[in-house]
Amino acid sequence: MKSSLFYTLAVAIFFGALAFVFYLGKLYFPLNHGLNPLSLEINFSHFLVGFVAHLKSPFGRLLLQILLILVTCKIFSFLFSLIRIPSVIGEITGGLVLGPSLLGMLAPEFSEMIFPASSMGSLKLLSQVGLIFFMFLIGLETDWKNLHGSLHTAVVISHVSIMFPFLLGVISSLFLFETLAPEKVSFLSFSLFLGISMSITAFPVLARIIQEKKLNTERSGVLAITCAAADDVTAWLILALILGLTSSDSMSGVLLCFFGVVLFLYLAFKYVRTRFASSLSKLENIDFLPNYIVFFLFIWLTFSSLFTESMGIHSLFGAFIAGSTIPANHKIRKIIINKFQDVSVIFLLPLFFAYSGLKTQIGLLSDPNLFLICLLILFVAIFGKLGGSTISARFLGETWKDSLIIGILMNTRGLMELIVLNIGLEMGIIGPELFTIMVIMALVTTAMSGPAINLVQRLFKKKSIPDVVPVLENSGQGIHPKILIAFARPKTGIDLVKLCYKIFPNAKFRTFHVNQNYNFDIEQSQYEMSILFENIRFISANEGIPVDFQFSSSENFETALWEQINEYNPDLLILGSPNVESWKEINKGPIKKIIKSSNCSVAVFVNKGLESLNKIFMESDSEGAVSIINSLGGDPSLFKQWQDGDHFDPNHHVFVRDWNTEKDFEFLKKNYLILGKKRS
Repeated sequence: MKSSLFYTLAVAIFFGALAFVFYLGKLYFPLNHGLNPLSLEINFSHFLVGFVAHLKSPFGRLLLQILLILVTCKIFSFLFSLIRIPSVIGEITGGLVLGPSLLGMLAPEFSEMIFPASSMGSLKLLSQVGLIFFMFLIGLETDWKNLHGSLHTAVVISHVSIMFPFLLGVISSLFLFETLAPEKVSFLSFSLFLGISMSITAFPVLARIIQEKKLNTERSGVLAITCAAADDVTAWLILALILGLTSSDSMSGVLLCFFGVVLFLYLAFKYVRTRFASSLSKLENIDFLPNYIVFFLFIWLTFSSLFTESMGIHSLFGAFIAGSTIPANHKIRKIIINKFQDVSVIFLLPLFFAYSGLKTQIGLLSDPNLFLICLLILFVAIFGKLGGSTISARFLGETWKDSLIIGILMNTRGLMELIVLNIGLEMGIIGPELFTIMVIMALVTTAMSGPAINLVQRLFKKKSIPDVVPVLENSGQGIHPKILIAFARPKTGIDLVKLCYKIFPNAKFRTFHVNQNYNFDIEQSQYEMSILFENIRFISANEGIPVDFQFSSSENFETALWEQINEYNPDLLILGSPNVESWKEINKGPIKKIIKSSNCSVAVFVNKGLESLNKIFMESDSEGAVSIINSLGGDPSLFKQWQDGDHFDPNHHVFVRDWNTEKDFEFLKKNYLILGKKRS
């Protein structure tokens, strides 16, 4: 009360003093006081003119462009994820929608107002900064240890998968040069660039598909990841050489550029990498990077990008090398990735998609000859990359199934192809017609990867032996009811498995982990997945009950979960809860929809700090929970009935209770297993 009175008095004195000063100003400066009486008349048209003028200012227009791009790309990313197409294809499509291919065709005046030619410079610079950060992440992700030694097979497959489409691309340039090459571009530059653009593999998209298709524990997935890493390094080195040839007017210039880059690579990996290894090794036991390390990372990234840009081989190559020189320490690398990833992937990268879309004019392909050329390039790209990878893998002893999957994955071009194409367009090596054709090729080869892998897996699917005792598998009243445990946080999954063994000792369990984080550090992600799997396997071995471990890297938790529910047909679904404080916060959104639509019993686990399970309490008036536990072979009589005065330890105790969809209650730092909706 005292503070409120003081604040009111201070505000009154402040405004009173201001009024007195302005009154004196009006007396002393009667001709220039600027204190005209306030008009209450609303001039909406004047306000609207000012509002539009601010939007049309360079900075206002840029902010409007960014807002429109981010929202559009996210919408398409979400829609594509629903049909299990990589979200990056959705973001690229969102960029195309904002360009002349759709928005410019349907609403040319609106498109010109939002994306006038005069504003493209700012958008281009921002997108280039985003690409520099992105290529730094790609370099950081590259594990150089995988490019030699025991995985020599993968390197051979990778290099053959570069040489075959490269050669086909160069041969194709004989027929395309006169029609599609810009003026003043030599056949050498055009043919080499067409060759390398046919040879690119999109490492981030490939890694994401491998996780979504659960191939990272299979030989085909491991080989494809390593092939893609080798492909990235080799293709960027070749691209750097091609750009050096293109930007230099004489052989002496090319040689100087080549030796300059070789010297730069030697110093980067010999000295800079060593210094980083020494500095970062001292930080293994901390959870953050000191400011001086972050500062030197930015300095090194900027210098490396500047050097390669000044050598005529583009700043993105320097950014890739800068990331590649960071030692592969799991914990430190994850911290660095988290520093760069959000602003790069979520904020800046969609600007690049939109910038690419604004330069893509699908309307140019109305000419039948260009449409036929588009089909030819699609055939050459798919036959060269997929065929080269498949044949080389099969020749080296892989099965037809693994060889085809490797070929399909290596044929994924996605974002990396867009980056290369933008470099070619920017340097004048290719024109807008070929740029548009190659963008279509990148989209098609990436979008086809998921369905093609599904087709191969169906064709080579082993015949399963029918279950001889189906009643034990499918009936909640039977001996072995089926329980599906779905979670996002690994700690929650481990705690749930322990809890379920206590409550349902005779059940058959399947754990389903959904990793929704777009993580560029694929090795770290696989490491964390293996740790989770080993923990669950250890618990399973101790209890003597097998657990079926499943996972998904889908960005859409609900879609991935429904696929599991339909496949497994559980008697009880147990969901990990978000970190909330009341039942009302849980009983909404996706969880509410799952509870309402599922045809099985559903439970929600609220973890407020469980470390080890010592005791389970049953709340009063929980007849529904008791009924569900009995129907699934559990024994509720083993639980202690909660009474006033009992001590509750959040680190070691769990409450079991019914839910009531209409009544709210707070968790009060207690761990809860909330059961409801007996299977119909």
